[in-house]
Amino acid sequence: MAEKTRKKVSAKSLAARYERIDLRTERVDRLCEILPGIPDPLEAASREELIARSEWASLDTRRRNRALGFLRRSNLVGRHMLRPPATYLRSPTEEPLGKEHLKAIKLPKVPFRYKDIPMAALAPKGTLPVSPLLALVPRLVATPTEDLPVILNSRLFHFYWQHYFPRKAGAPAVPPEERLAAFEVPMMNRKTGGPFREARDRLLALAEENSERLAAMDEVHRIAKEAKVPLVPLARTEGIIREINVPRALAEVADVKRRGPVVIFRRGSTIVTTTEEAATYLELWLKQRFNELRGMTKEELEMFIQLPVTTAHVVVVLQHRARIEAEIERAQTKIEELQAQAESHLYDLYGMNDAERDFLRAAAQ
Repeated sequence: MAEKTRKKVSAKSLAARYERIDLRTERVDRLCEILPGIPDPLEAASREELIARSEWASLDTRRRNRALGFLRRSNLVGRHMLRPPATYLRSPTEEPLGKEHLKAIKLPKVPFRYKDIPMAALAPKGTLPVSPLLALVPRLVATPTEDLPVILNSRLFHFYWQHYFPRKAGAPAVPPEERLAAFEVPMMNRKTGGPFREARDRLLALAEENSERLAAMDEVHRIAKEAKVPLVPLARTEGIIREINVPRALAEVADVKRRGPVVIFRRGSTIVTTTEEAATYLELWLKQRFNELRGMTKEELEMFIQLPVTTAHVVVVLQHRARIEAEIERAQTKIEELQAQAESHLYDLYGMNDAERDFLRAAAQ
């Protein structure tokens, strides 16, 4: 009997179930504004206007509020988690942002995915600034947007995105913005939404902690100090550097890449380390301070860069960093469990049976 029930489930029948919910609903476009994508600042902005996260953190509140943060696709780590921006623009009055983007800067965003593709960013409590993805900007005078991280990451939303607007022969595809705008979000009260919101609140708390851990992972200098690892100028390290090649004073050095034990700057400058571990540490350290390197010669760079004194000390720092990464993975596993719990409570409100839930699960694969 169960098998027969499963065979009867279809996109059409599930869509009918979705439309018959007894709760009051609101279209997403009544809760949120949908903005176009924002250009990648490393391509669209003058590099002279960019500052690193470490400099942004040192600004006073007024100047920090004027600096714009950018998220790239790689910054969307999990369905509910974003790595804080590593790059900021000095002023919101400069290109590449227009007025419609500027109003999104200080409003909350929460990341969500369709399958493994980052679809939008919308983060609660203003945790993060702006995203180059499709951005949903919550209106502040509205029913709580804290439900959206779970609902937009649910299999129900994935089903809606994929199946609810089937493309007819010869008809153009429905634009993603229109699909988002027409999605109905259930408006739950304290009684009907109690179990759902209990799981939601625990999920959002863990996701916020993980966002902080993601930022901490990049702060190798701070990790070293907390681990009481001695730091010295690059020129005074023992057995870490093989060669430093800076043919002329560094100019545009926003790009710092690593290939094996070699750290590569723009314009042909390189630092060759004795181990990949040392290069990993050096790359992370430099990416936080790229804006401070402009105009430096080889000699100035050797005294400016602070590294653990030996390779063994580098390994200690990276081991501490690996522990943070393990904490992130453990928390993310719990977050996924809480997402499943919250979704289950959401589907209870729709009166979905097991076969329909199985259909949703299969549709989201």
